[in-house]
Amino acid sequence: MSVDLHDPDLVKCQQQLQCFADNIQGCLLKAEWERLADILDERQVYLERFFASAASLSEHKKLLIKQLAQSMLEQDAVFISYIEEQKMCSATQQSVLDRGRKAVQAYNSYS
Repeated sequence: MSVDLHDPDLVKCQQQLQCFADNIQGCLLKAEWERLADILDERQVYLERFFASAASLSEHKKLLIKQLAQSMLEQDAVFISYIEEQKMCSATQQSVLDRGRKAVQAYNSYS
């Protein structure tokens, strides 16, 4: 997530958003879903506060913020794609486990 920023507040925002992105990615890789939910809640609060204060900024700074937001949306799309992939893998594993359980139950009922 890189946008050419010279304003210290925007640089701080970019750094904070990158920190959130790194934490989100870490949670995804470790399948820490509860922690992920907490981080997403924290990010939401941060963004609401940040964008509430952005209304009074110059048009140039608003354009930079728009670029920053677009970058975040693109990164979120990658995260969502990864989550969907993991969801499909989990569904496949669940299906295999269910078939195995049914086979064991059927075997046990004939014993």
